[in-house]
Formats: sequence, structure tokens, C-alpha cells
Amino acid sequence: MTTIKQNPKETTEYDHTDQGDSLVDAITPTLIAVGVVNLLMFPVLAWLIKRMIGTRLDTFDQKRDEAREQAAAERRLTLAMARSQLLDNYERCMDKGFYSVDEREVYHELYEAYHKDGGNGIMTDLREKIVMLPTEPPDSHRKSDS
Repeated sequence: MTTIKQNPKETTEYDHTDQGDSLVDAITPTLIAVGVVNLLMFPVLAWLIKRMIGTRLDTFDQKRDEAREQAAAERRLTLAMARSQLLDNYERCMDKGFYSVDEREVYHELYEAYHKDGGNGIMTDLREKIVMLPTEPPDSHRKSDS
């Protein structure tokens, strides 16, 4: 208990236990309300955060998949172009009957890149045939012999 002087002639005694109980009684519902609000809001906030992150992850996954598809399409295109060039070189050399040193070098580099990138064995068969061709035209031997 505390003694409080309200005026110099009067002294009033004040009981803290009553004030403490009433203060606790006043604050308790507020604390309970705050706790309930936190319990209710936490799942909602967690759901919102998960949804935001999930949306961003979905967007990231979609862009990654699109990039992979684009890379695969570019790879297929590169293989198709290399195959076409190898076939053209093969047909041209077979038609003329020889396979020059420069053509061999270019063909070999293109074939190696094509094969390394997943090209099929058909080009290997054609390569084995084309390397059997002479490096000079058949007519050049006759002209130099004369």
C-alpha cells in the first residue's frame, strides 16, 4: 500500500493490488485479441508469400523450359544445316571424281562438329566413301604425263 497525500491535511491510502488486477483485466482481452489476429493472419501471410514465390518460380521454370526448347531447336537446325552441307560436298566431290586437300579439311571439320553434336551414322558411311577419292582431278595425271 502506498500513501498519497492529496492535500497537506489529508492522507489517502491506495491499494496497488486492486489497480494491478484491473490493469491485467483491461490488457488481457487486448493481448488475446492480438494473439488471435496473429494466429489468423500468419497462415494468410504464409499463403500469400508462398503464392508470390510460387508464381515467380513458375515463371522462372517456364522461361527455363522455353530456353531449353529454343536451344534444342537451334541444335536441330545446326545439325540439319551441317548435314545438308556435308551431303552437298559429298555429291559434288563424287560427281567431279576427286576430293581436294582443302575440301577434305573443311569436310573433316564440319563432320567432326556434326558427329560431336549428335549427328547420325549415315554421314560416317558417306565420309568413308569420300575419303577414298583422289585429291586431284583424274585428268591432271594424264596432262602431266604428256
